[in-house]
Amino acid sequence: MSPEEREFRNQIAGLSEAEKTDRIVELTERVAELERRLGMNSANSSKPPSSDGYEKPSPKSLREKSGRKRGGQKGHPGSTLRQVYEPDEVVSHEPGHCVCQRGLADQPVHHVERRQVFELPEKLVWVTEHQVVWKQCPDCGSMVYGEGPAHAPGPAQYGPRFKAMLVYMRDYQQLPYQRLTQFCGDILGMAVSKATIEAALRRAHEGLSSFEAALRTRLAEADVLHGDETGMRVEGILQWIHAVCSQDATLYQAHRKRGGEAIEDNGILPAFEGVVVHDCWGPYFKIGARHALCGAHLLRELQAVCENEGHRWAHGMACLLGMIPKTQAAGNGARLSPELADWFEGAYSDILARGEAELPPPVKRPGKRGRPRKSKAANLHARLVTHRDAVLRCLREPGVPFTNNLAERAIRMVKVRQKISGCYRTLAGAQMFARTRSYLSTSLKQHQNLLHNIINAITGNPWIPQPRPPNQ
Repeated sequence: MSPEEREFRNQIAGLSEAEKTDRIVELTERVAELERRLGMNSANSSKPPSSDGYEKPSPKSLREKSGRKRGGQKGHPGSTLRQVYEPDEVVSHEPGHCVCQRGLADQPVHHVERRQVFELPEKLVWVTEHQVVWKQCPDCGSMVYGEGPAHAPGPAQYGPRFKAMLVYMRDYQQLPYQRLTQFCGDILGMAVSKATIEAALRRAHEGLSSFEAALRTRLAEADVLHGDETGMRVEGILQWIHAVCSQDATLYQAHRKRGGEAIEDNGILPAFEGVVVHDCWGPYFKIGARHALCGAHLLRELQAVCENEGHRWAHGMACLLGMIPKTQAAGNGARLSPELADWFEGAYSDILARGEAELPPPVKRPGKRGRPRKSKAANLHARLVTHRDAVLRCLREPGVPFTNNLAERAIRMVKVRQKISGCYRTLAGAQMFARTRSYLSTSLKQHQNLLHNIINAITGNPWIPQPRPPNQ
């Protein structure tokens, strides 16, 4: 027997029976918690797939098969390369002689077969020299010169389209500085520095102040908003990128905090009177809006409770909630009938009642202060009871979706940026990205040309989303 084992046995022998019981209960709870953590993966929690390691779980997507064939569906417009009506250049290839050696130069054209090649020009950067002419007045002797364009104030500079391309590649295509400078050198033949890229980003950010004000007004007028947030390293510490979005607009916000302070500084949600869809993050409930919880998050948590703790009520609740989007899809998004909505609500209450009977009561250990610790299953059950209206709001309000996927997709682009380019050295840089990304995301949702809109922002005339039409 080793000295460590002998010392441990002596410590156990010195404990009373009550102390031994408490220690056994404590260690049993600790083992159960560790086993629950080991059972968490990307399929039954919000953990990313990269955290699964080499022993990845078998795919268990919550999305079921639609029954449709793979590939493009019937009616999909496609994107096949097609000829244009007016090509930039036409090259004619005429036959000189027939196979019988008869010359054909003087023969009329029977018909023309058109073949078009879409190719990049050899020279992608077009250099225009603006010559400002000086002249002297013969009467008074004054020197007078012509007025050059506003985008050419010095001997050499990049034009608005070139700067817009830098912003597009950096903040939409998510290229890091080194790869973007390599792209400019290899493809464009221009040795662009990091400072040039930063200057273009700064210019776009400055030109978008009026857009951001209009965007906040448009989001505040929406009936349903989605909210989410994700962490990002900024200035060497963990800070946060928040996203508030609707079907046709997105606002990103870089902030040092995750909770109530960031929501207050956002300026939209505190005064919002519609429905906010989120993942049950506590600070959202402090605002006066009505709330709807993301069903996808709840389904993952229910699946984890089923797999790790084996509660039958969780399986029944997962089946019930999984039926909601299917029923809505069968009705093409129309409002459910009152009878069907009543059935869902009744079944929801029945499952929670069975779950309350199935959950073991929390045990308070002697000598421990405060409320007894609840299991994950008990906490989830309590949340489903407390936020019953928020979970089932999508049943009676057709504009409220079952999931928070709209905000999840917005946040996904931030994570892509983080994986490709890493952290931000300054909060100002993160705020520049947030405003520019808001502009790009909103432009995409409203089917705008991104490069054209960025050019307008750089030239001080950004695209502004129109006010929301009434009853939309």
